[in-house]
Amino acid sequence: MRSELLIGKVLRPRGLKGEVKIEVYSSHPHWLSGYGGNVIIDGKAFRVRKFTHEGAFGYAVLDGVDSEEQAEALRGKDVYALRADLPAPKDGEHYIVDILGLDVKVNGEVIGPITDVAQYGSADVYTVTTKDGSLSFPALKILIKNIDLQMGVMELDGVVFDRVVVRN
Repeated sequence: MRSELLIGKVLRPRGLKGEVKIEVYSSHPHWLSGYGGNVIIDGKAFRVRKFTHEGAFGYAVLDGVDSEEQAEALRGKDVYALRADLPAPKDGEHYIVDILGLDVKVNGEVIGPITDVAQYGSADVYTVTTKDGSLSFPALKILIKNIDLQMGVMELDGVVFDRVVVRN
């Protein structure tokens, strides 16, 4: 598993003192409120002095970023955090980076790896690349029988799969 997780992207400076607006890549952006660990932007570590959120956006005050010009230099850069500094996912939840690449099994047969995850309000949608093209399915509890990150496999219920799969 990766030790650095992509958590967002710097959108722009906010104010004149170096605060940055971040698009947070999470279905629960509020979990970063009060985050005081480090983030990595463009290969450089910054300690987070303050982090607040509003909707899908976060606002961070970073050590060493004290002016609008310094914040502007971070515009468009990806923001990473160390897995060890982040809260562990709840039971039944996973970081997207851990889902990508899992081999999907339906009725005991591997159909291909997960190559994309789209986040929607009601359910994430996983895309699998197969030898015949690609297909998508929603991340439903009744569909996903098991996720084994150590083995790199997601097992699906074949009957439910046949009802919900979309062949692209």
